[in-house]
Amino acid sequence: MLLTSEVVTNAVNACRSGGCSEPVTLYGEWPAPATLRVLVHDGAPGLPVPRWPAGDAVGGRGLYLVGTCADEWGVCRHGPGRGKSVWFELGR
Repeated sequence: MLLTSEVVTNAVNACRSGGCSEPVTLYGEWPAPATLRVLVHDGAPGLPVPRWPAGDAVGGRGLYLVGTCADEWGVCRHGPGRGKSVWFELGR
């Protein structure tokens, strides 16, 4: 739930600042027993970049958490419409 929340929050924030008109879309599937894949698509331009925020910053750790906790993750341009999708897998 934490990783999904982080990726969805990043997509919503990207759309707010990028002026998206299409909704953020969340997909989930079990591609194999005990493996969960989550993909979040948004129409904002640009790709997300992991950051190293200052120790007292209140945000900026989402992709770090995804990269640390997920078994696999990435960013792709596949999905409905323009924009990008951020995906991760757990249980591989």
